[in-house]
Amino acid sequence: MLNRIFISILLILTFTKAKDAFSSERFLGIEVGYTTLESNNIIGRRENNSDIEYGVKIGAQNKEWRTTVDLNFFKDKKKTYQQTRLSFDYFVWNSLYETDDIIFKPYLGTHIGWMNYTDEAGNSEASGLLYGGQAGLAWNVLNEVDFDFSYKYSKTNIKEIETISGFILGLNYIY
Repeated sequence: MLNRIFISILLILTFTKAKDAFSSERFLGIEVGYTTLESNNIIGRRENNSDIEYGVKIGAQNKEWRTTVDLNFFKDKKKTYQQTRLSFDYFVWNSLYETDDIIFKPYLGTHIGWMNYTDEAGNSEASGLLYGGQAGLAWNVLNEVDFDFSYKYSKTNIKEIETISGFILGLNYIY
């Protein structure tokens, strides 16, 4: 119950701060990363599975905030996972180092979303709330292109899954 209240307050505060982002730059992006999923197996023993995660995202940003919706996929031994997240990032510094063409923007953020998994045999399927945080660096190399390197950590209320964490590299087209 306390988690739901905290998430609701966090979403309300973030929406009020991020409302200006929708009148600024919009972007489309792709991302790929290395993700580790910590889960409980059939007998309740904890196991770690790591593999490649990939996805697509769409969002808007201004000089201070970025709001993103992303859809990511991850597959371990016999299970396929899908994650849909709504992320809010705050650019800590407008630029640590800026030249005429290159801008570095470190950020901290939070995300909330939905996760679903199914096994190959179709015997089990589960869905649940996904929430967590991220930190990273956006690197604007051209007016229309930026790279994004981040670390994301998520928890879920799905009984079999404890945490999801990973390093993600993204490429965004700003329009």
